[in-house]
Amino acid sequence: MRIKSAVLSLGIAAVCTGLAATPATAYVNADLSKTVWTRDTGQCLNTCVLEDWANDLSGTFFKRDVGGKALKMHIYKGSTTVAQVEFHPYDDVLWVYDGANDGDTIYVRLKWDEGPFTNAVDEKYWAPGASTVIDSNKVQLAPDDDIDEGTEVQLRIYDDKALTDPITGWYTVVA
Repeated sequence: MRIKSAVLSLGIAAVCTGLAATPATAYVNADLSKTVWTRDTGQCLNTCVLEDWANDLSGTFFKRDVGGKALKMHIYKGSTTVAQVEFHPYDDVLWVYDGANDGDTIYVRLKWDEGPFTNAVDEKYWAPGASTVIDSNKVQLAPDDDIDEGTEVQLRIYDDKALTDPITGWYTVVA
């Protein structure tokens, strides 16, 4: 009888531990709003700047890249910018910012295909969970070989690392 009780106790403890280890998501999508800015970077003189800097985490501008399409997205909870994502066609760079020290970050999923003789790329990126006011991650995409000019890149934002809780739909940018 003692063995049966011990096994039952261990089983309950294991189930409770497994439930506690499930990562929680910090954001409820209904509480979030976003501003999305895209620009054909071929239309920029030398650089393109964001029209509204009020809630910007980085003060970024985009370099001219003929045929490229840049994206900058601010994600808000109330009036606080909790995250920011930027895709820069010039040099194929992704920036992910976490603007709130709330124990959570966003995850950016990128997908692109460069042709019939290569495997499609499907990757995720996020800002590190550090204690700085604004955490950021600069990602040089395809560092060994830039993404082919004119390649469409699909971008989506998630609240969890498993990519099961989308915050946005898909956006298309162009390298």
